[in-house]
Amino acid sequence: MAKIRPEIVGRLFDEHAEALVLFARQWLPNPEDVVQDAFVKLARLHNPPESVVAWLYKVVRNGAVDAARRAYRRLKRERYASNREAWFDSTDDSIDAQTATKLLNELDPNLREIVVARIWGELTFDEIARIAGVSLATARRRYLEGLAVLQERIEPECSQMNLIDKNK
Repeated sequence: MAKIRPEIVGRLFDEHAEALVLFARQWLPNPEDVVQDAFVKLARLHNPPESVVAWLYKVVRNGAVDAARRAYRRLKRERYASNREAWFDSTDDSIDAQTATKLLNELDPNLREIVVARIWGELTFDEIARIAGVSLATARRRYLEGLAVLQERIEPECSQMNLIDKNK
């Protein structure tokens, strides 16, 4: 068999595209691209299927299901990325967990690594030094430096939050 002639693909599109779009809406709100892709695949086939219309429905169904899965995964990733959890719970009203997480994220990565490992990982400085590939003295120095930077940045945040509370 030879390729389907373009005018036949066009006629098939005119006759079946609307029904295929309606069929694909079960899985996607806007399935027009999936339907168009099915017709492009049909035009590229060297040996057309026996039942072209049934083949189109199968390709549209598979394409719509795949596109719906991709859209769901993308939405899930985007929600996760935009709604990052705080690294810890706030027990002190003077600074909320979101602000502390933001400040921690702004720390130099070398300092943040040590601070997080020590406070939330509850690792010893010996363990931290081995993990970070630094000396014990460097691990301690980075920890103290990280805490100092955080304290510097937290104090303005806390005083600003206290002013807001007093004005209520």
